[in-house]
Amino acid sequence: MKISSIRALKSYLNCYSYFTDDTIRNVIIALGYNPNHGTSDEFKELSRIFKNCSEHGADSGFSGFIYYHETIAFFLKNRKDIVNHMEHTAAEMGTDIISFIQSFGVFRNAEKPTPSEIGQALWDNSKTHPDLTSLYNVFAWYVLEEISRTWYRYLEDNPSVMVELSA
Repeated sequence: MKISSIRALKSYLNCYSYFTDDTIRNVIIALGYNPNHGTSDEFKELSRIFKNCSEHGADSGFSGFIYYHETIAFFLKNRKDIVNHMEHTAAEMGTDIISFIQSFGVFRNAEKPTPSEIGQALWDNSKTHPDLTSLYNVFAWYVLEEISRTWYRYLEDNPSVMVELSA
């Protein structure tokens, strides 16, 4: 199946990323694209963004996922789906969500967040905690990277599409 539009890309991500339609749509919008319409050039640009994010990580800087006010708002808007995805992924890996999050590469050379900090960030819907800003940021990046990896797997399985994107 050859995908050549943002709408078809979104449908593919709906099937294979295990995020809800709303979260996928919100990622595409945050990156500056319309999830239902777009030119072939916009499709190529969005595909390149996902490819670059998959190869280099969300901390490389992608529009809509750079500033804390963007990533915090994104996380809070999509919190339930993000938590569900993390819980599911952790269970598939045979671990708990706290250990799963503490294993993120972004914490490799930094102090890992405590279980209490992670729990507050994930499940305290009563307010945002300024001291947890970096966790909210990491959780927004998690979504972008997971969706990017899903698209990258499609590109690896369809090298002709990858070649077209490079042209």
